[in-house]
Amino acid sequence: MRMRKWLMMTIVIGILMGGCANENKVKQQSMQGSDFMEINTNGAQQATINQQAAEQAVAHLKERDDIKDVVAVNTSNKLLVAYQIKHMHRFYRKQIEKEIDRQLIRLFPNYQIVSSSDLKIFWKTEELRGKLGNKKWNERKVDQQIEKIKQLSEELT
Repeated sequence: MRMRKWLMMTIVIGILMGGCANENKVKQQSMQGSDFMEINTNGAQQATINQQAAEQAVAHLKERDDIKDVVAVNTSNKLLVAYQIKHMHRFYRKQIEKEIDRQLIRLFPNYQIVSSSDLKIFWKTEELRGKLGNKKWNERKVDQQIEKIKQLSEELT
């Protein structure tokens, strides 16, 4: 009898300890996740292409209370900005997109600006930003990728 209690307690403690173990967060693939992706603008500094305009755009849009997350990439004449609108502000999506477009045009008059609130464009831009640290990527290659993403965004709309 005593052995059964001891065995049962050992099993219960083992299950509790296993259930309380630290697990890595799973990335949610919807816009409703609170920790969808973390943006690290320090990664852009490793790139051979100056990402100062992209960093400024990210900082500027992060200040808005209706934007959840922003990622941006730039070349010498193009700026690609993708952002996520907070859940409760999606009713005003068109208005927010127009405001952001106006702000970006005003802040970066020398750039051809591509901006989108589409989640797929956000993922593609994040992927491109991650590839900037690769030494094989030059401005021409980044420019081509921005054009592909621009065509994809026009396709989606």
